Amino acid sequence: MLLGGLIAFAAGRMLTAQTAVLAVAQDVQVGSTITADDLTTANVTSDPNLSPIPASQQPQIVGMVAQVPLVRGGLLTRAQVGTGSGLTAGELLVALPLKEGQFPARGLTPGQQVLIVPTPGATGSTSATGTAERTERPTEATVAEVGEANPTTQVTVVDVRLREDDGATVAQLASTGNLALILLPAGG
Repeated sequence: MLLGGLIAFAAGRMLTAQTAVLAVAQDVQVGSTITADDLTTANVTSDPNLSPIPASQQPQIVGMVAQVPLVRGGLLTRAQVGTGSGLTAGELLVALPLKEGQFPARGLTPGQQVLIVPTPGATGSTSATGTAERTERPTEATVAEVGEANPTTQVTVVDVRLREDDGATVAQLASTGNLALILLPAGG
């Protein structure tokens, strides 16, 4: 009877063995570089149906790119991280150097939908070349990352994800500084 009890105890311990794995500490947008602050550890019961990344591999994961949106509290798997840009086919990442007044005062966060609107420059034209062209129309984009404001220049760089067809036009517009971002409603 004692032997049966020990076997049952050992089997129970094996079934409830805990393993330290990586979990997501805060939301991470697709295409963002994963930092140590984005990760935490969780203890989970070993299960052959789960394939989380062991906590001991955190140094290899930091610096990788989120290939899908990572949600706070979720377990991290190899399929969710990689070395690629996280951009889908037909999508580009464009940096927009913006000053106060070119984007909402409350700021922007990754994942928000925005409208990039050309504004008149010193010549009164909304086109980067001074003639009426394609740049006159607003372009929809998704905020990918928001940098810190440069204390000297007061410029904040906002990376946006947009259609490949709009990439060169928006980059040219960004180089002139003649643009503004309008925050679109969630889901719109």
